[in-house]
Amino acid sequence: MFGTMRRAPDAAGVRTIHRDRSVAEAAQLLAQPGAGALVVVEGESDETVTGLLTQRDIFRAVATEGPEVYNRSVWLITDHDFPAVDIGASAQERLKTFCERRVDHIALMESCRISAILSIWDCAGQDIGQGIGQDGQARAATNPSPSSHT
Repeated sequence: MFGTMRRAPDAAGVRTIHRDRSVAEAAQLLAQPGAGALVVVEGESDETVTGLLTQRDIFRAVATEGPEVYNRSVWLITDHDFPAVDIGASAQERLKTFCERRVDHIALMESCRISAILSIWDCAGQDIGQGIGQDGQARAATNPSPSSHT
């Protein structure tokens, strides 16, 4: 769909791991606050994307192959055909991708570069008519602050 994918050098918040690192190391990175997925990269500059690895991928691998999977390279359990949407996709198109692929993370693409990784939770609270900004961040609806009762 997007050809050879690369990670945008300035893709803020996109966490990466080299394809030859261990699943145990990936699990440690994914245990950090705010980390739900890692972009798996290869090459000297770590710009060529080979896949997307999520917490769910690790859980499934451990459940089917046992704890020895933690000693293997991440590329062995990486989703190489991960879902991606164009940065210009509407919130409705993004949610549709989550549902059709039954995933909880998708890559937000600008040309052939990943600019962000979106969690379904980034989009879940949005109104369908409400957009996601060009930076991939969900735009929260403005709610009046709760009035205090005295």
